[in-house]
Amino acid sequence: MLIDIITGLSYLVLAVFFILRLNHPDKEVPEWGKWLPLAPIALHLYALYLAIETGTGQNLSLFNTLSLVSLIMVLLIAIYRFNHQTPHLMLYACLFAGFVSLLNIVPEKPNIIMLKGNALAFWHIWLSVIGFSLLLIATFQSILLLFLHKKLRSRPASIHPLLPPLMQMEQFLSALVLSGIISLGIALILGFMQPDTALRAQSLHKIVLSALAWFSFCTFYLGYKLSRLSGIRFARLCIIAFVILALGYVGSKLVLDYILQRG
Repeated sequence: MLIDIITGLSYLVLAVFFILRLNHPDKEVPEWGKWLPLAPIALHLYALYLAIETGTGQNLSLFNTLSLVSLIMVLLIAIYRFNHQTPHLMLYACLFAGFVSLLNIVPEKPNIIMLKGNALAFWHIWLSVIGFSLLLIATFQSILLLFLHKKLRSRPASIHPLLPPLMQMEQFLSALVLSGIISLGIALILGFMQPDTALRAQSLHKIVLSALAWFSFCTFYLGYKLSRLSGIRFARLCIIAFVILALGYVGSKLVLDYILQRG
């Protein structure tokens, strides 16, 4: 519990750093500033190891899974940030990871899964989490893209100097969505290859919503690449598709483990 509090606070401190960076865009940042996210990431990794590894299996409860998603998200953005200016995106990621880390102090029912010796389930879960993380980053990127587009139409002079060009943001969004589609698509295929007992353990609406979200992302991505959707409309639709995905991945577990069980 203490390590979760320390991890959450370290992310919030890092978020303050990025807020100061955004408030003083002309101030030169030392090269070591790019390495700052690695400190809370290391703490987060250790906290997750303690939370997930139980000795009898892996505890993939709702909060632990969300914590894993936030860790992957921060790590991917931190890597991308070595070659690109992304203080806005990094700020969103730090706030999300900090909130999820602090949320981990709330008691919850464990969900123990034995992944050792079960390669199919291992890759299904890992690719699902990676795909969800990529599409969550794409959602944050879509919000930034819509914000920049609104500024360009209303008050171009007020655009923040650290915001990347619109075309670059669209290209990054496209790459994120494609990576998420591939990861999630393989995860869905591996999920259907699992034994019947494992499939029956999954709620039907989770499977349906996840498949619907994946199909939606595929359709929107193809529409964008075939020039039938503008970058702005693509960003809006990506947010809608992610809401469907979140309802399938997070919403179903929240309802089953917390609302129905307590009722």
